[in-house]
Amino acid sequence: MVQFDSAKNIIDRMVSAYRLKTMKALCEYFGVGISVLSNRVVRNTTPAEYIIQCALDTGANLLWLCTGEGEPNIDGIKTEKKSIELSSDALEKLERIAALKNNGAITDDEYQLLKGSIFKNQI
Repeated sequence: MVQFDSAKNIIDRMVSAYRLKTMKALCEYFGVGISVLSNRVVRNTTPAEYIIQCALDTGANLLWLCTGEGEPNIDGIKTEKKSIELSSDALEKLERIAALKNNGAITDDEYQLLKGSIFKNQI
């Protein structure tokens, strides 16, 4: 099953796919008020109908739109593959915080903060 990215990140990828600069411009393209997509960001709800429309209009890869994984399949937009080596200690910490997030013990923001501190310490 696909694990969707945050609504904000999905909307940012749709803005890129349409070669727009802002979420407001994307809303204007779809003919909806800014509140329609900003409410999706605030509530972190997946804008499925707009994702599908974006894929149909631009040819963007649905997996990329939803998760950020894979290639966008849009001319001029390339993803850069990066890798990082983690110590076994850092990997164990990452697995623990992922389990906490999956169990609902920490929020997504807390998870991102903790994950960022692990990677920062690895560099």
